[in-house]
Amino acid sequence: MLIFTKLRGTSTTESIFLPAALVAAFRCETWVGDVVKGLLRHVPEVLVVDDGSEDRTSEVAREAGAKVLRRPANGGKGKALRDGLAVLLERDFTHVAFVDGDGQHDPEDLPALLAAARRGGADFVIGSRLGSPDGMPAKNRRANEMGDKVLSRMTSLPVVDGQSGYRLLSTDLLRQLRLTADRYAIENEMLIKASRRVRKFEVVPIRSIYLTGPRHYRPFRDTWVTAWASVHYKTLGSDES
Repeated sequence: MLIFTKLRGTSTTESIFLPAALVAAFRCETWVGDVVKGLLRHVPEVLVVDDGSEDRTSEVAREAGAKVLRRPANGGKGKALRDGLAVLLERDFTHVAFVDGDGQHDPEDLPALLAAARRGGADFVIGSRLGSPDGMPAKNRRANEMGDKVLSRMTSLPVVDGQSGYRLLSTDLLRQLRLTADRYAIENEMLIKASRRVRKFEVVPIRSIYLTGPRHYRPFRDTWVTAWASVHYKTLGSDES
């Protein structure tokens, strides 16, 4: 477990702790029901953003107990997350857990992220698969390690598995971020923009799950694209003030 603390202002951790889960899903009818049911054991509300799926992703998620926001056409993970945040940040939630809908994130790992925020006071928590990477394909592991080196230098944070979509942020922190990325670069954008404002950053281990079936992330191509996007966000400097 890695922890990085900045003594900046007052703690974002309050006596009230009310997390929600935000699930971006595209063609995830096979997995999303189990994901939602698992998450609802740990958080009171799950919002699934169906990013223009042609299958039964929305119906399965709703039947499992999620609230569903359906986009009319596929626009990419970034757009799906931004649309979901626009809904959740209007509510009284204190934290948002970001979870993929394709079964690669185990809902039973969520309590570790929640504990880092609730008891440890972290306002940015990443679930890292790299502590036990046996289930991770070598090309994905190498791509992640390359990306981590870039992100650690850019953010001055001890980033481990920065491309992991399994993360938890306080809503206080999220409301300060003006996110613009449409696709996978949104995860790097979150890190770079939050690094100027985060009080306590923590990395907790999670399981590495790689299932058979179609996957939308292409390790080296998307790592290259997100790395250049990161340079763009870093060069722009803070635009949330």
